Amino acid sequence: MLKNSYEKLSKKNKIIFLAGLFDGEGSFGIWGKGNGRKTFQVGVEMTDKDNIARFSNFFGGNIHKCKIRKAHWTQTWRWRLSGSRAYDCIEKMIEYMCIRRQEKYNVVKCDKISGPGRYAHLQEASRDKDADGGCTNDARKKDGSGGRSLPGKTS
Repeated sequence: MLKNSYEKLSKKNKIIFLAGLFDGEGSFGIWGKGNGRKTFQVGVEMTDKDNIARFSNFFGGNIHKCKIRKAHWTQTWRWRLSGSRAYDCIEKMIEYMCIRRQEKYNVVKCDKISGPGRYAHLQEASRDKDADGGCTNDARKKDGSGGRSLPGKTS
């Protein structure tokens, strides 16, 4: 039986571990919450329920069993956090995430400081970035893929 070495990690190393998972599987942005209200949210969806639980145990938030979208797909789980707790969560992880995510967070954080009048353009930018796992067409072009998967790489 394999030992769970995650539990033995220091608090800082748990943050680094979770930041790596979030960088690959997570998303964040300002999204509608009903009645025209918008709030900052973070979330991760994946098939590994134990990793989803790690986010909830460390940062709080909710875990939901997702609807299986196609019969041959595996069950996924989603962790979500919103509002000031979502900002606190990202603040702890952001330094360990890729530059693209750091840049996006700086835009969202500036909007938090300057007020809700700029949510519309952030919502549009969030749709563009999150439609493909948080990667913009420009970012994909910079990696040489031109928006296509590179040979030998999987998403």
